[in-house]
Amino acid sequence: MYRKVFLSCIISLFSVLCLGQEISVQGYFIEDSIKIGVGTPYVLTASYPIELDVVFPDSLYDYSPYELGEKVFYPTASTSDTSYDSALYYITSFEIDSVQLFSLPIFQIVGGDSIKILAQQDSIILEHLVAEIPDSVAVEAMPLIENTTYRYVNLALNYPYLIIGVLIFIVLLVAGYLIFGKPIRKWFMIRKLTSKHQKYKVQFESFKSNSSNEKLTENISKLWKLYHEKLERRPYTKMTTRELLTFDHLQSIEKELRSIDRSLYGGKEQVDADVFNELLRFSENTFLDKVNEVKHG
Repeated sequence: MYRKVFLSCIISLFSVLCLGQEISVQGYFIEDSIKIGVGTPYVLTASYPIELDVVFPDSLYDYSPYELGEKVFYPTASTSDTSYDSALYYITSFEIDSVQLFSLPIFQIVGGDSIKILAQQDSIILEHLVAEIPDSVAVEAMPLIENTTYRYVNLALNYPYLIIGVLIFIVLLVAGYLIFGKPIRKWFMIRKLTSKHQKYKVQFESFKSNSSNEKLTENISKLWKLYHEKLERRPYTKMTTRELLTFDHLQSIEKELRSIDRSLYGGKEQVDADVFNELLRFSENTFLDKVNEVKHG
């Protein structure tokens, strides 16, 4: 408060001394020194004929290389023929020059244009906070201690983000299972059925091509029963032909099954190749039925 009153008195005294001049502009720093980043007061005054129109710089003015902080404008004082204006600007500097110069203008409005009238430059001394800045050579010459020992640093883990990520993954996994789980399961089941069926056919054809094998009929019968036991989930290997024929879908190959029984248990010669072909055809149809059941199940 006292500082502003003191500044106002100085500005008023300066205005009185300017009486009788045409247009007089004065600008100066109140303090002797300035610190980097700290605002310092700068006074700008003008006296001019009362009929003239004069304006002072505002916040839109370019104060570079300085920056404007606070500004205070004082009311115009007038006599019969002269007006007196004054303003206080708090200027902040970030320059490192030991002596810094600064001045502000006023603008006389003439019609649609303006005339710039600049105050004389005033100087101010920069107050250094660091007495001496060491150069690079001095820093390099410092006795630095080297330490190349490995030191383990604990990894920083952001647990909230980890928990959120795990929850999102679980939600996506459940959603994917609900949406695509059934088609995926069907695809794997069909692929598994097809793979087993191809292996069965290769083994069946291998047995059938070896017509000199005395146990050809027995081997094919066992292979056929074992395949259908796994395919249809029924105990084919533990059932007799009479028990098998209780299943309606096996009645279409009743003739072939009884022919195999006569060969195995009745001492009949080896069965015809057509019997084996019919068994393989039956297996193919049963496999296709199972695939369709999985697709539409």
